[in-house]
Amino acid sequence: MNQKQIGIALMIFGILVMLMVFMFKSQMDLSAHQTMALSGTCFTPEGVCIHERNIVYLSIGWSLSAIIFILGLYLFFFDKTQEKLAAQQLTISKALEAASLHESKKSKFESFLAGFNSEEKLVLQAIHDQDGIKQSTLRFKTGISKTSLSLILNSLEKREIVSRKEAGKTKEVYLRKKF
Repeated sequence: MNQKQIGIALMIFGILVMLMVFMFKSQMDLSAHQTMALSGTCFTPEGVCIHERNIVYLSIGWSLSAIIFILGLYLFFFDKTQEKLAAQQLTISKALEAASLHESKKSKFESFLAGFNSEEKLVLQAIHDQDGIKQSTLRFKTGISKTSLSLILNSLEKREIVSRKEAGKTKEVYLRKKF
């Protein structure tokens, strides 16, 4: 059940309690009128007014029915807890989905790197982190000498793992497979 349905149910229940209290009061009034007609007074032989003897029960009944009805109104018109929870749940599920996708991609790339030596892994990780990285920047990021880097990139390019594109005096390096 959602909040609106609960609110409607409480309003109906509050109205039913009001009707029961009203019927109880009507019965009390009828009884009081009958007693007054027979005895000519509204006081019992003990000296208690018949109009006041059940006033506590009536007050509790009216108060209870009003509280139930007002709570039903609140749930029906004002409470947005379910909507907020649904929005929050959607946000959380999207974040979890994105994290799962990121982990999946990370895991695939780590599996891909398993078939390479340590220097190749270092180069491929740097290219993965910054696709289109300039070869001169790659040299500084990896700490590999210019000659060794050139040999590694030539080997990777022959195996169709990376591609290089001219960019002025240097080259930009790209991974052929996207992760």
